Amino acid sequence: MSRIQIDDIRCKGCGRCITACPKDLIEFSTELNDRGYTYVSFNGHQEDCTGCTLCAVVCPDQGVEVWNHKDKQTFVNTAGLTENMTHYCPGCTHGVVHRLTAEVLEELGLLDRTVGIAPVGCSVLAYEYFNIDMFEAAHGRAPAVATGAKRARPNLIVFTYQGDGDLASIGGNEILHAANRGEKITVIFVNNAIYGMTGGQMAPTTMPEQKTTTSPMGRDVETTGYPMRVSELLATLKTPAFIARGSAHDGKHSLKLKRLIKQAFEYQRDNTCFSFVEVLSTCPTNWGMSPDEADKWLETDMMPYYPLGIFKQPEAPHAD
Repeated sequence: MSRIQIDDIRCKGCGRCITACPKDLIEFSTELNDRGYTYVSFNGHQEDCTGCTLCAVVCPDQGVEVWNHKDKQTFVNTAGLTENMTHYCPGCTHGVVHRLTAEVLEELGLLDRTVGIAPVGCSVLAYEYFNIDMFEAAHGRAPAVATGAKRARPNLIVFTYQGDGDLASIGGNEILHAANRGEKITVIFVNNAIYGMTGGQMAPTTMPEQKTTTSPMGRDVETTGYPMRVSELLATLKTPAFIARGSAHDGKHSLKLKRLIKQAFEYQRDNTCFSFVEVLSTCPTNWGMSPDEADKWLETDMMPYYPLGIFKQPEAPHAD
């Protein structure tokens, strides 16, 4: 029998583990934890647990640990993250992307020589969560800071962690030219189709007819243009690069996303090329949805417009 332990203090009650469990073994508690959140618990049938770890994979808050039938822990929280609890809203998948990135760095043995750059946005406090050296950067300027760090210390692994309101808007110039120069850095680009930190305004990636605080009737593409497909845009550049898009909205896609992030850091480790991974992410609070509704909306509304996959690899140069 496998065994799962849920930390009811870290849990924010987003319910993503409930949706992910193939055996329906997890349910909401009727109580609140010390932080005021409804947390999750087992429904009394833990003996049916198969130890698939999907509940832990989708948890944004490092709140789930898994042991197999031999009482060996099969899902261990990564050393690449601190024990600090995040400030993110319940169900926000920033926590998942943090963990996947940290796991990759740990598995590749790169933690002790990695520097992360976090500019303005919901993830501006990433230095509290990643157990590595971190810098802050002015809004949109993370690729410039990363360029300086990498050129000064080529032996370092340097990555930026940026949202769509940062990278695709005020930071559009920085990311375009860093990619065009082929800077050997890695960019983790989190696209949740909205400005999260500042209250839910329309972003360059906001979907057509999507309602935001600055487009209360829905985004009108006749006046604001269409959502920007940043990965496809960067893939048109002649410079060799690794450009990919994944999603963190469920367990299956999160595991695929981890493989893309690993490829990106391997290209940098081997001094090959610029690498860029776009992540489709949810913002339940500003979308006005429950975490489960947000995960479903991402799949039905965002993924058709933002298809997943690899758009460019250095082994396949752009045609003249």
